[in-house]
Amino acid sequence: MKFSVKICLLTTALAGASPLMAQTETTPTAGAVQGTAGLPPQEPTSTAAEPGQPDLTGQNATTDEADIVVTGIRGSLTSSARTKRDANLIVDSISAEDVGKFPDANIAESLQRITGVAIDRSGGEGQFITVRGLGPEFNTVLVNGRVMATDNPGREFSFDVLSSNMIQRTDVYKSSVPELQEGGIGATVNIVTARPLDGRSGFHLAASAGAIYDKLRDKFSPDLSAVTSLTNDAKTIGIVLSGSYTNRKSQLDYTQTDGWLYGQQNVVNGNANSVGLTPAAITQTSALVNVPQNLAFVRQRDRRERINVAGAVQAKLTDTLLLTVDGIYSKFNVYTNRNIFANFYSAPYIGLTVDGTGTATGFNRPGTQFLANNPALASSVSLSQNDNIVNLNDRLTQTYQFGGNLKWNPTDDAEIRFDASTTRAKQRNPTNFVVVGSLAQSSPRFDLNPGDDVPTASNFGNITDPSLMRAHYTGAEDNRVRDKGSEFHLDSDFKIRDSILQGVKVGFSYSERNKLRRFQNNSDGGCAYCGYDIPMDTSLLSPFQLNDFLSGASGAQNAPSAFITYDPKAVIAFLSNPTNLARARQGRTAAQQAAEAARLLALPGGPFGTREDLGARSDVEEKLLAGYIAMQFGGENWSGNAGVRVIRTQTVSRGFNQPVTSITTTPGDDTLQYTYGQVTPISVSNSYVNALPSANVRFNLTQKLLARAAFSQMITRPTLTDLGVNNSFGGRVSVPLSSGGNPALAPFKSNNYDVSLEWYLNSVSYISVGGFYKTLSDFLELQTVPVQRFGRTFQDTRTRNGQTGYIRGIEVGGQYALDWLPGFASGFGVAGNYTYVESKAKRDVSLIDYDCGYNGLSPHSANGSVFYEKFGISARTSYNWRSDYLRACRSDQSRPRNRSAYGQLDFNVGYDVTPNFQVYVQGVNVLNRRIHEWSAIEERFLLLQETGARYNVGVRAKF
Repeated sequence: MKFSVKICLLTTALAGASPLMAQTETTPTAGAVQGTAGLPPQEPTSTAAEPGQPDLTGQNATTDEADIVVTGIRGSLTSSARTKRDANLIVDSISAEDVGKFPDANIAESLQRITGVAIDRSGGEGQFITVRGLGPEFNTVLVNGRVMATDNPGREFSFDVLSSNMIQRTDVYKSSVPELQEGGIGATVNIVTARPLDGRSGFHLAASAGAIYDKLRDKFSPDLSAVTSLTNDAKTIGIVLSGSYTNRKSQLDYTQTDGWLYGQQNVVNGNANSVGLTPAAITQTSALVNVPQNLAFVRQRDRRERINVAGAVQAKLTDTLLLTVDGIYSKFNVYTNRNIFANFYSAPYIGLTVDGTGTATGFNRPGTQFLANNPALASSVSLSQNDNIVNLNDRLTQTYQFGGNLKWNPTDDAEIRFDASTTRAKQRNPTNFVVVGSLAQSSPRFDLNPGDDVPTASNFGNITDPSLMRAHYTGAEDNRVRDKGSEFHLDSDFKIRDSILQGVKVGFSYSERNKLRRFQNNSDGGCAYCGYDIPMDTSLLSPFQLNDFLSGASGAQNAPSAFITYDPKAVIAFLSNPTNLARARQGRTAAQQAAEAARLLALPGGPFGTREDLGARSDVEEKLLAGYIAMQFGGENWSGNAGVRVIRTQTVSRGFNQPVTSITTTPGDDTLQYTYGQVTPISVSNSYVNALPSANVRFNLTQKLLARAAFSQMITRPTLTDLGVNNSFGGRVSVPLSSGGNPALAPFKSNNYDVSLEWYLNSVSYISVGGFYKTLSDFLELQTVPVQRFGRTFQDTRTRNGQTGYIRGIEVGGQYALDWLPGFASGFGVAGNYTYVESKAKRDVSLIDYDCGYNGLSPHSANGSVFYEKFGISARTSYNWRSDYLRACRSDQSRPRNRSAYGQLDFNVGYDVTPNFQVYVQGVNVLNRRIHEWSAIEERFLLLQETGARYNVGVRAKF
């Protein structure tokens, strides 16, 4: 009897919009039908480009009208196991059913279930992925085998712009073959959207309607999606269209510092109540001391609106010619409102206490009462401030990709494919950062509180009296990113029969990409009121209550319960009044200030209008020409492939040189102000060629036991905006800052070695163990290093090459369905994985006084899931965990930034009320775990952030 088992997306779930419906459906077949138990056939019978080869575009999936259709959790796991087992390279996969089974807002949150994959979150949602310890910039993400433009300044792909409902499957390739695009030293991730000819004929519709509840925000938000397909009976033409809409309201609460200042510190030898001190009381520490830059208490409220549309049309023009046209569009806007209360700290410090690690554990900063009691120190100290900050910071994005693929099979043993696509992304980042504050009356205090979750700031004095509030800093920006590209691929595949050489692949590709980043700000007017001289209009101010802030975190109970808030646009309008601009302040006479006001008012857009900073512009064009040849080999119990990919990279970096002619200090403040000379255009070109060999081999030790080995050479190119010729300057007297691009960057290179052993118990269950070793050179890393400029020591932040080293580790994973148990218990199953990674980075020791590894690398990461699927119930709970890791070796104040271990529990429960109607509830971070970051050593606090739990409830229906 002939039978087949298929994992068919559009049959029931239609690209994941209704993934929790009936677990198994059947269509009539001639004769008896066998179930899915036992090992699946050696060659794949469902979606595959060719046995053992990656299907990047989704053009090669086939179905049969007389199939058993397996859906639900077991269907998803079967599909993932089959993809992993049949591939001739090391790959893990998640099908659309699996994505739908998780309480995931986007694909990144599902990819973290894959062995070796960890994620970074934004607003509680997965945004970036790290694979085997290598961060998002070192992983190539493709959509239907093509690069998709990103709104980020770099190459890293933001998964939060995509909803999960339109995705057919996502493959993570951990080893390489020549036909895979280069760039993913960590991994190559390919997202495949739905194809109409993959499903059954006829009209199908699935839709879901739900609500998202963010516990911290205590708000419900809409979550809607739908997918439809129409295919003729002959399955020669079809169309699929999917869409989704969410408008999530969320909240983040956090306490943070902006790094620790390192050096000899000036100290007032006394206390906050000292009287009659003279300048002799101010001394300098003999030892180097780490002191926090500030301590801030932040409540951030976001609104995240996402609209996704995807579609595809397929037509079999002849028996040998298949045309596919597809597109995907995303509009993702994040509207952020932050209310911040902050103390900024600068020397001298009153009564500084230091522990044995050189870390400041406590001090006061001078207030007006302290200065009144010690007038002799007036010229030696600056007064502490209590700042009320409102920060409006929006991320407004649009992204699309549109492409066509023509597949021709002139003979049974030959296939030629031509693929062309275009993609574009853009982001606007309008920002207001307005500071209204007061010079502290008392002397604010900082206490590190070793052992507590957060440090404390205290002794603020009166911080809620509007009459004490003064204008200070007013920042406005409207920065923009535009990314556009096009690709052309010509691939051919020739099969060879009755030979150890079973096939040859030859292909060529050409692509162009341009990344433009523009900075618009009011840097020449932002400090128009720095100095806390001008009283605010109290009618514009109102109290801000910081209720339930980091509840349960030790030390958080000392956070201010209330401070001041306002509409920043109303404050800017008040500050733009010519009368206020002309009021004498910052040590200027009335005449001097009147002249300054006239200068500010003459600026395009006025003192707080945004003007482009041409010196900070980055405009980089990249052209890639690649060719490859790959050969497929095989014998009775083994198969393999080998080949080489050769790529020529050409870049042109354009921008403007804007020399600094003078640096001054803002009167009454320590903010640096820069004067620039005439702007002149500049351009820098670069090119290089790389040959990247790769080889994979698979041995069938038994019918169920497979062994693999792989080798490849890989590169990751510098991200385009890192190649810019731009430079920017800022900072304070104590810490001058500079940043910019580096057009001479070389690609980051690696040699990769992989081995694995996989034991497949049946079509669902398997256990795998693997090891990997990567040798690295010319590592690309964002570094902050001291650089001498204009007679000052600047902390200069930009991407640099340099260090070498290695990353090595082991991976263990598996999944097991307990089908053999009796009755109710047979619905249970488990899945899990564990990854151990270690690394060694060799850096320039002359620039550091500490050792750190590679950014984003957690030595340990694990995920465990328990699922149940029977009697109309479909449930899954998962716990994902990663150990401490380094976020940046040189971050704020040139010090390391680390994140503590983090684990998160999610669940998903659905119930089929009828075969076509389901209710569901999902939970994300239900244990309300918080993010903790620190500098160099754990007691040097940087951040404690709470996003709260999130729940989704709703219904799904299919027709």
